Amino acid sequence: MTTELKKNIVPLIAGFLGGSVSTTLLFPLDIIKVRLQVHESEGRSRLGALRVAGLIYKYEGLGGFFAGWTPAVIGSAISWGGYFFFYEGFKKQLVQHRMGNSLTSQERASVLTSLDNFALAVAAGGIMVAFTNPIWLMKTRMQLQMKRSSEMHNIRPYAGMRDAFQTIVREEGIWALYRGSGPALLLTSHGGVQFVVYEYLKKHFHFQRARREDTSNVWERFELSMGYLCMGAVAKVAASTTTYPLQVIKARLQQRSQSLELMANGELKAVRREYVGMLATGRHLWQREGFIGFFKGAIPNALRVAPGAAVTFVVYESVLDFLGGA
Repeated sequence: MTTELKKNIVPLIAGFLGGSVSTTLLFPLDIIKVRLQVHESEGRSRLGALRVAGLIYKYEGLGGFFAGWTPAVIGSAISWGGYFFFYEGFKKQLVQHRMGNSLTSQERASVLTSLDNFALAVAAGGIMVAFTNPIWLMKTRMQLQMKRSSEMHNIRPYAGMRDAFQTIVREEGIWALYRGSGPALLLTSHGGVQFVVYEYLKKHFHFQRARREDTSNVWERFELSMGYLCMGAVAKVAASTTTYPLQVIKARLQQRSQSLELMANGELKAVRREYVGMLATGRHLWQREGFIGFFKGAIPNALRVAPGAAVTFVVYESVLDFLGGA
């Protein structure tokens, strides 16, 4: 493998592995988050995260916490792998255009401004939406279906990812796979915020380390890992908080028009809803549920994304270092 090819492929592998590991470890929290996002509160009848977890276990058992796992892992691996691949590629091209070819990754980071990092991350995210929106739509729908109970309510659940794809295309057309792509494109700002914060923290982290005397190899590795862990978590929480309302709108646009919904009284209810358009969905959400409706599921989401991003960035930086991509 040539040096240039290796430099291009390593971020792809690192992001792929990082995304896969973090998604698998924290997947049950994602199920709870999505259930809360699409639940329409009626008056004071609200579902909480613990209540949702209990009802999922009641109706689906432990397997219910991993519904939609296959498209989630595939989508996350492709998203993170492709995201890092394009982000690092764009970053190298921009720095080479400005400064030439001889800079290390840490020197490249110091050349770029926060606006540069934001623009590069948004560009990388926009490309990945075209590849991954169908996967995320299938994941959302598979997370929301209740396999054991659906047939009792005359709703045929998707048997798997392939069946979901075929059924959606057959019943709703190929473009249905891109429902929610509007907020998904706006959500590329999520990645922009995340990478701006991460690169800023990373630059100052390495600057502070460079000022100190040399430490032992073991301590250096531990310090690096803990640093990436904390920086990844902080960056993700900052990005997730600022863009969370778009995630709620996206989830509602992507859900199946007919599905089973968990109710606050512990029962299942067959509902038929079809949200049309990002603005109309946002307006409906505001009128029915107010400001708090845009942040439903935010707590389990924070519990999921902070350690998830931390794991992803630690794995990413470690693989990058191990394979010589830094």
